[in-house]
This record gives sequence, structure tokens and C-alpha cells, in this order.
Amino acid sequence: MPAAPQQPESVDPLHSQLQVLRRRSQDVRPGTAEARSIAAELGRIGRGYLEKGDSGRAIELLEEAYGFDEENGLVLALLTLAYVRRTDFPFARFYLDLAEQRAPRAPAEAYEVLGEVYYSLNRLEDAVLAWEHFRRLGGEGPATLRRLTKVRQELALASGQRHFETEKFSFFWDPAIPAAMVERIADRLDAAYLSQSSFFGTELRDKQIVILYSGRSYFSLVSVPDWVSGVFDGKIRVSLDPDGGLTDELSAVLSHELAHAFVRRVSADRAPGWLHEGLAQWWEGRRLMRSEIHDAFRGRSPHTLAELNGNLARRTDRAAARTNYVEALGLVEYLVERHGSAAVACFSRDLGEGRSLAEALRLEFGLTPDDLFRRWKEWVKL
Repeated sequence: MPAAPQQPESVDPLHSQLQVLRRRSQDVRPGTAEARSIAAELGRIGRGYLEKGDSGRAIELLEEAYGFDEENGLVLALLTLAYVRRTDFPFARFYLDLAEQRAPRAPAEAYEVLGEVYYSLNRLEDAVLAWEHFRRLGGEGPATLRRLTKVRQELALASGQRHFETEKFSFFWDPAIPAAMVERIADRLDAAYLSQSSFFGTELRDKQIVILYSGRSYFSLVSVPDWVSGVFDGKIRVSLDPDGGLTDELSAVLSHELAHAFVRRVSADRAPGWLHEGLAQWWEGRRLMRSEIHDAFRGRSPHTLAELNGNLARRTDRAAARTNYVEALGLVEYLVERHGSAAVACFSRDLGEGRSLAEALRLEFGLTPDDLFRRWKEWVKL
């Protein structure tokens, strides 16, 4: 998914609210009633940044809130979720232990956030219990209550799933899938992990969850189009034919979804959608001739980078999705050809270090976003 566009701090209402709070918090001592009020406000602003996709800023503010009030269960739950979003699971587990201890004295919203944490960790039963408690305490968030219904259904689908772990992955799979096939998939993912880790110059912070489905029951539940066989939502989810073996197509899907995990990790979840999808296709081994890219846009204009990100964030039909994916891959192929794959990896890391898209493009390629779009079109002869 593309990162949400960020407003300049000068017009960001959260930043304005934080400036007011900073003045108010001067000389406030932790543990006082005023400190608890400051912590609650910092938690609210931190949650706002988390919802915008800026987990780094959220962590900074939520840890500050924790310093003012160590007993605030909602702040601890939000800190846990922020670290889960950053795939920093050791810190997430530390704050999760504290959040669970404080939860009985926390507002209903703490259980809402804990449910999302448990779901991210594939602890489905705990997610259901947390969201049910949120509802019993008077929580009325319609989106959360809809998720509770879906996760109950997912939990029913997960009944009987088997589980095993390797050094890098935690696998859950339907019993209809032969164990020998899962072992081959694990070997394939281990090899892909080594290659992608070397390219991006990093490792995933913890074991990546992989869920293998025999059939499309789960994918139908979350309305994934029937032409899609893999999804990354923090977990790698793959629908496969249990009798089909490890085909080249399945290997490509596994590498594609693993690349999403690495892009999210290395960019600190700041990569735009076109970079996510372009690199995921590049790592699955897909390559396009410039003539193929040109032909895909016959009779139509390519999308600007902003339009492309919006398109990739929405569900579309297969024909429309194809041109979006062709353009995303084409952008990555252009950057690799003109600047080298190492520069593309550095570009991804620059985003993770807090640089904006424009800053990272200028640093690695000497381009503005408009320059990239224009030069890519010239390269493709569009």
C-alpha cells in the first residue's frame, strides 16, 4: 500500500497541537495529575501520527507520553502497535507485556488497540477476546466491530491449521497442504530471504508470519480478486493448490510477497505504492522490454506518480490493475538501468531514515518526482 501523503509540518494540525502542548508541559513533573493529562494528549497526537502511517514520529511521542505517565494503558498499547508496524518485535513484546498489565485500568480504546496488536501477531483468539471486551466496555468503533466479525470468520477458517517455525519464518498452513510441500516452500523462502536481505542491506526484525491456504476461502472473505493469489498485510498470505506442488508461479508469488515485507522494513513503512509494487515484481523475477511497457499504454496516458499511488491503493479490475503494475515495474526498471540496483536499495533506505520522497530521489538520483516521471516517459517513448 502506498504511504499516506504527509502535510508540511507548518500546516499539520497535529504539529500545531503538539507545539501548544510543548509549552504547557514545561516544568511538569512525571506522576502528577498534570503529567497524566499531558500523557493522554501526547498519546492522542501520537495515535494521529500512527494513523497517518508515520510510526517513527508516533513512537517518539508515545515514549514521551510514557515518561510522563507509566500507568497509561492506552499509551502502552499504542506503543506496542507502533513497534509492530515498524516490525520491531522485541520492543513490541516489551511494551505488550506492560500494556497487558495495565489494560484492566485502561479505557476501552486500549482493548481496541490490543486487538489490532494481537491480530498482527496472528493471535486470532486473543484479538477476538480483546475486541469483544472493547465492545462490552461500550466501545462503538464501527470499523473495529466489523473487523471483529471478519476475524471470527477467519478464526473458523484457521481451525486445524498446522504450525512450524524456521529461523526466519513462522508458518501456518491448512492440513490439506502436504507437509513436504510446506518444507519446499520454506526452503524457497529461505533462499529468497538471503538474496533480498543482501540487496536491501538489512534483515526483518523478527520471524515473518506466512499463512498458506488450500483454496480461496480466506481471500473471498476479505474480497481479494480471484486473479490474485498472494497478499501481504504484515503477514504473507498465499492461496495455493495443495496438489500442484511448488511451481514457478508459486515461487514468484512467495518472492513477491516477501519483497513487500523487506520494502516495508527498510523504508520504515514510508515507501510509496509504486516502489512497493515495482520492487515486489522485480524480485519475483518479472522483467519487461521497453516496447512491452509502451504497448501497455497504447491509446492511454500513463498515470502521474500521485495518481499511480492512488490507483494501487484501490481495488480495480484486472485490466486496469495491469497497467498500474506495468508502470510501477517500469519505474523501477528505469531506475535500475540508469542508476543501478544498489542506488535503488539506498533510495529505499533513505526513506526509512526519515527523508521525504523528494529528498531521497534527489539524493540518490538527482531527480525530482516530476523529473522521474518525465524521464521515465522519455525512456519508454510515451
